[in-house]
Amino acid sequence: MEALIHIEAYTVAAYRAIRPAIVATNIGYFGVSGLLISAKIKTKDYSYLVDVVNQAAEDAGVERSEYSIVLMEMHKA
Repeated sequence: MEALIHIEAYTVAAYRAIRPAIVATNIGYFGVSGLLISAKIKTKDYSYLVDVVNQAAEDAGVERSEYSIVLMEMHKA
């Protein structure tokens, strides 16, 4: 199964903290449009990606209200 996830940064600080961490995971395909980061990953990697995003934000001092993680859809690969 694959999942399509959107990570929406509401501030530039959130975007700058989260984007490099997501790309470094190398667990799927990523795209960026403005402050929106889309990820197409295996469903089993969803929790890991959420942990990476939350940890990167925390390390940078970004509040949880400055970004959101939305599971858009899941489908068979």
